Amino acid sequence: MTNRKKYYLWMGIGVMTLLLIVGVCAYPIYLFWQAEWKGPYHNTTSVADLDGDGDLDVVLTNVRKENELIYWSDITLWKNQGGGYLTPDHFETPPYPFLATGGGDIDGDGDADILALSSDRLMLFRNQGKAQNGEIGAFKPEEPGVRPDGDTGTPGSLVLGDLNKDGAPDGFVAGCCGMYIHEEHPGGNLVIDPVSWAWHNTWDNRGWMVSNTISLPGLDGLRMRAAALGDLNGDGSLDVYAAMLASETPIPENAADRVLFNDGMGDLIDSGQRLGDSESTAVALGDLDGDGDLDALVGTSRGAEVWLNQGGTQGGQAGMFAGSGQEIAGDPVDAIFLADLDGDGDQDALIGGIKQAVIWRNDGQGNFTRTNQRFRYSERHGLAVDDFDADGYPDIFAGAYATFYRVWLNQGDGTFRPRNLR
Repeated sequence: MTNRKKYYLWMGIGVMTLLLIVGVCAYPIYLFWQAEWKGPYHNTTSVADLDGDGDLDVVLTNVRKENELIYWSDITLWKNQGGGYLTPDHFETPPYPFLATGGGDIDGDGDADILALSSDRLMLFRNQGKAQNGEIGAFKPEEPGVRPDGDTGTPGSLVLGDLNKDGAPDGFVAGCCGMYIHEEHPGGNLVIDPVSWAWHNTWDNRGWMVSNTISLPGLDGLRMRAAALGDLNGDGSLDVYAAMLASETPIPENAADRVLFNDGMGDLIDSGQRLGDSESTAVALGDLDGDGDLDALVGTSRGAEVWLNQGGTQGGQAGMFAGSGQEIAGDPVDAIFLADLDGDGDQDALIGGIKQAVIWRNDGQGNFTRTNQRFRYSERHGLAVDDFDADGYPDIFAGAYATFYRVWLNQGDGTFRPRNLR
């Protein structure tokens, strides 16, 4: 073999070796990209003062559904440094996905804890300030958490509120949306139904959370995309408005939202209402028509709908809902927020889709008009609305993981400008 041929042979071997090394090194990066940048996503946020400095922080949960059984998730604490400048604090969790979070004083010691939902339990991440005598704003998981009796079914979302009127925040789990293989499905005999349930905030004498869970058998197998808590029938207890998707059974049923009335002790009873025939994806409660009771703005796969509480000026039974006749047409809705954005005393709406949100202004009677203000982000972003610069006006936050966020500051009249990031 000539020297020239040997040269080219060794050069070829070197190039192949280099490519192999690059490939081996690049594959984990590719997997990370697959996990971090692909979809579809379900993003949720919770707002609380996590570090006790007087500014509102954000707990952001990004969930990506890889397939019917595998979910990837990431939780980031976006901590407000003042003026609406936020910095990420990566949240270490045990090695299984958490699919929704809520911030509140779960252990009653005066600081904000985090309650997180996995597919089979609620786990407390306790703030290490106050009674824990550690660093406020640092969080430690406490296992095993609480879980209902039997199978919990597929992943869902979590909302916090005092269901049994004991002064402590409880948890309501909206069961949705994963694999369903029916017993009669060819080649399959596995059934994984969505299960919705509630937890009453209870502790034992050792300081451990107790699985004081409330089953909701009437909702077994039904996919609840989102839920909102509010006193819908005026009796002083928190009720549930359940935003429902269509069934995944072999013969899909039409989606219809449900209203669950609280008996005052935290037991939730189906009111019998079946509202709408669109797949509901989000819901927010507020007094839309200014008559003193809570109405519902519901996001669907084709826009949003206004459902008016028939108490108040409607002269009907409080807690019973009827469509207003107004449909807010648009793209599929991922998130809805109600707040007085323009300072005129009524509840306006921020309606968020996959990649942008739009403000709809309320005329005080529950009639909404679209504005020209649009807020753009990616499908990896979760939205939140609250006063992040402490000026008394609700602002808009969009965040993704620990590297990207945007804040639009309310100028007091419902117009927003982007925060100039440091």
